[in-house]
Amino acid sequence: MFLYYILKGDYMKNKGRHLKINKKRSINFYFKTYFTLFLLILIIIIFNVLVPNLKLNSVYKSSAYLLSNIDNENTISTNSKVIESSTNVIVPENNSNIDNNLDKHTSQIDSGIKNLINNILTDDNINTENFAFFYYNIDNNKEYFYNEYTQFTAASTVKLPVAMLYYDKINQGELKETDTLLYKSGCYEYGNGLTNYTYSAGDYVPINFLLEQSIINSDNTAVNILMTHYGYEDCRKEINNKYTNQTVSDEFYDSNLTFASYSFDIINYLYNHIDNYNELIQNLKISSEGQYLKKYINNYEVAHKYGSYDGNVHDYGIVFGETTYLIGIFTKDISNADELIANISYEILNYTLSQN
Repeated sequence: MFLYYILKGDYMKNKGRHLKINKKRSINFYFKTYFTLFLLILIIIIFNVLVPNLKLNSVYKSSAYLLSNIDNENTISTNSKVIESSTNVIVPENNSNIDNNLDKHTSQIDSGIKNLINNILTDDNINTENFAFFYYNIDNNKEYFYNEYTQFTAASTVKLPVAMLYYDKINQGELKETDTLLYKSGCYEYGNGLTNYTYSAGDYVPINFLLEQSIINSDNTAVNILMTHYGYEDCRKEINNKYTNQTVSDEFYDSNLTFASYSFDIINYLYNHIDNYNELIQNLKISSEGQYLKKYINNYEVAHKYGSYDGNVHDYGIVFGETTYLIGIFTKDISNADELIANISYEILNYTLSQN
């Protein structure tokens, strides 16, 4: 009997010890469970409340710029935020609100132009990430597009459609060329052109002066004033809606981007409505004399707008001659790109003339 009570006592002690251990384990288990749930709830709150605000703030910052990637060949941009997306691909989609003249993809591929470009690609180690091209022959409707949906930083090529918007408003009577726009301090950007030498922040600058300088001298401050007055995002959206039949990402509305098919639509619209843009065409013919597309073209007029910023070097325009054609060349991080553009342009001219 004595042994029984001793053993019973040990058992009860052990049982009590186990109960305490189990109780402690239960407390730990519930603490860990509730703490994990608390962390999950906290993470959900962060992603649903804070992250959207961060994204929204980034949009405000990217549009506080002004023209985040416009340039001049020798420009040091003081307000720019470079957005490089040279590998993003946009899928095209027809827009029923766009003028029918925009739809020039005829499927009549010019095999001679295709072979010429393929030879250049082989010789110069160019690929789909650093080169894009378009050609459209007005007379025979033949064309060739290479890598037409890869995005590039647009640089100063955007100055052309911005000018088109203003000429449209002038033609519609909403503005006069002699109207003036406020030169805000945030619009200053170093580069070519006369705006910074003729006017100061706080001055009111005539629209015709701004349009001339932004095209002929690729004046960054001039186009910043134009876009600030218009509203950067509104300006981008109207360009997209009015001159192109391409589907673009939301990034296009607060960034300075382009791709070959998009730029083709713009220059094609310009050509098909050329009577509305006589002054603009003349300024495009004067600009960048002896450079880019027109460097080796002496006997024909070339209305073009180049862009050069942070390794992105492009030019697109209209070559007026016995045969008129539209051409665009877009490059990214290609050495001596301006010379490459000039040589391609010259070869394209000779080929086009040989087909007459």
